Amino acid sequence: MSQGDSNPAAIPHAAEDIQGDDRWMSQHNRFVLDCKDKEPDVLFVGDSMVQLMQQYEIWRELFSPLHALNFGIGGDTTRHVLWRLKNGELENIKPKVIVVWVGTNNHENTAEEVAGGIEAIVQLINTRQPQAKIIVLIIYWQDEQGHHERENKIKLDYGNPTL
Repeated sequence: MSQGDSNPAAIPHAAEDIQGDDRWMSQHNRFVLDCKDKEPDVLFVGDSMVQLMQQYEIWRELFSPLHALNFGIGGDTTRHVLWRLKNGELENIKPKVIVVWVGTNNHENTAEEVAGGIEAIVQLINTRQPQAKIIVLIIYWQDEQGHHERENKIKLDYGNPTL
């Protein structure tokens, strides 16, 4: 299973404004503005794992000199990242490398659905940013109770040229 109506993890959807402060949409809008104002060589996109990278010295030492942009939003699922990428976060930029790290928050999806959601993200990036090398980082999966093992581990088809 990869995309389409049969896979809920591969259907783009904006995050719900649970806190009522429009935080998620504000972050997305800031990322879209960054695409107009900056010329990144490297783009990181994903959930809190990506977002938190900026808090460490290694980001300033290794990634800032590469003109990297960090488009991570805590709590995002594959659906949210797909929506963001389809709604401006890949516009006006031509990064050489795009790093994708998402899926740990897809608690309601099976491993196969999450893999399909990630595949949909990679296919979208390939279509809109064909010059970019895409790196997909492994997911540190945990369920809502904090368990770190999953009945089915996520497997990507590395034989697929889109991955």
